[in-house]
Amino acid sequence: MTKTENPRLEGTLTAGMTKRSFLQSVGMVGGTAAVMTAMQGWNIGFASEMDRPPALSTDGKGKKVIILGAGLSGMVLAHEMSKKGYNCQIIEAMHYAGGRCVSARKGSTIEEVSGEKQTCNFADGNYINYGPWRIPAEHKSTIYYCRTLGVPLEVMINKSTKAYYYYENQGGPFKGKPVRQGDADTDFKGYSTELLAKVADQGALDQAISQEDKEKLLEHLKASGLIDRKELNYRANRARGHKVYPGAATNFGELSDPYTMADVFSIKNASRNETADHPAVMFQAVGGMDQIAQGLKRALSADTIRYNSEVTDIIQDDNGVEVTYKNTKTGAVDVEKGDYLISTAPLGVMANINTNLSEEFQAALKATRSSPACKMGVEMSHRFWEQEEMIYGGSSNTDITGQRLLSYPSGNMFGTAHGDTGVILGYYPTGASSIPVSNMSVAERIEFALAAGEKVHPGKYRKNFSGEAMSVAWHKMKYALAGWENWSRRGRSRAFPVMQKGDNRIFVSGNIASPALGGWMAGAIEGAWSTMEVIDKRVAEQA
Repeated sequence: MTKTENPRLEGTLTAGMTKRSFLQSVGMVGGTAAVMTAMQGWNIGFASEMDRPPALSTDGKGKKVIILGAGLSGMVLAHEMSKKGYNCQIIEAMHYAGGRCVSARKGSTIEEVSGEKQTCNFADGNYINYGPWRIPAEHKSTIYYCRTLGVPLEVMINKSTKAYYYYENQGGPFKGKPVRQGDADTDFKGYSTELLAKVADQGALDQAISQEDKEKLLEHLKASGLIDRKELNYRANRARGHKVYPGAATNFGELSDPYTMADVFSIKNASRNETADHPAVMFQAVGGMDQIAQGLKRALSADTIRYNSEVTDIIQDDNGVEVTYKNTKTGAVDVEKGDYLISTAPLGVMANINTNLSEEFQAALKATRSSPACKMGVEMSHRFWEQEEMIYGGSSNTDITGQRLLSYPSGNMFGTAHGDTGVILGYYPTGASSIPVSNMSVAERIEFALAAGEKVHPGKYRKNFSGEAMSVAWHKMKYALAGWENWSRRGRSRAFPVMQKGDNRIFVSGNIASPALGGWMAGAIEGAWSTMEVIDKRVAEQA
């Protein structure tokens, strides 16, 4: 990301105090909401860069590239490199294209390593994205392919003020009680604004910022409408909303009363601000995120992807690469030869393949960390969250171990597209918290999801369950073995450069090639772009 410079800030801080240290001090007083408010007042912003694939300098005619995996990375590589004449052959272990960019709808199947198989029986038009969930505007690489391949996008509501915070593992008056996010967030921001304004007004920041910037900051805080201009106290306001809604004639409604400062500060998530890549409004592919993968698949020639092909051996020498694979349906073994190989397979899967990679390269691949992840789509026969609770999209956040959140669909709003049914993301734990859930049977997972959801929506969640659900534990999918993989700081500095340059004629790509974009579609896409450039340079050197 490239920070937008603001020359007006230069010289306004006292000697020995940086912008960062000042904002850290503000955060100690008012939390992250106060930090964001101060940054907004000074017009500090962020932007990203990569919006199209790199131009390759080499001619690939006569050169064959074997690509392991028909996920987004593998298909992007084949799509772009074939334009320069490379003969690209994708070898895919599954029976479909998309890798982890998948959605479940009627007829979809999921089978984990336990052998328990699920078949989706959602109502027509319903689906659950059990891979990627959202696209931020700053992920220009993802949007590039949606635009150029004709994959329609729609608004995905990432934050709904009517959704809930639910915490049962903390004290305070809200323990075990759903609290509207909008109420808690507005109160948190209001009290933070009050504290920051009073601190500034009383001169406590005079050693940190100039008088001019202090006045600008105070005016910005007062203009928010959250505090009164004279006493600087947080008060009931239209940002928080009404407990009695305005209506016709002389019904002006009644503003809702804020919670107390102490009560609001006891809510953990009340201080959580959306990051730049998790704004309130995002995007999703119409009809399911797998439509992005299908768009890439359509852009390839029909014989580019070889399905149901599990790679067992990869052997290279100075002249090329030989890949041995078996058909998972028939057991037949075959060999594919090429000039180069790019593996986009998850590294946990790659580790199960016999190779003659150098020890240094193998050590680099082992330096990554895999993240377990689970998702469950719970179909409801009635969109009660919309019609009875005014929740349209967004997520309710919880501290229920193994659940973490409930996310509401942004498609089929109001039930106008295909009826009153809808699918809620019933849980989405990652890391260690996902392990207990993943060890449950499918029936146990469904019961867990219903019990957790009932706490957030008492009397409604179980009542409206259609009886259909689909779950996945990505770390228990044979050809994934993780939700995604990450680099530690040490790994990024030492092992990543080794992996990035490849090992003679073998290269590793995919999401793992984008350390800053772990788990994102943009990471898979831009990882492919990065690998293309490395191979382009290698081919040029060997020409």
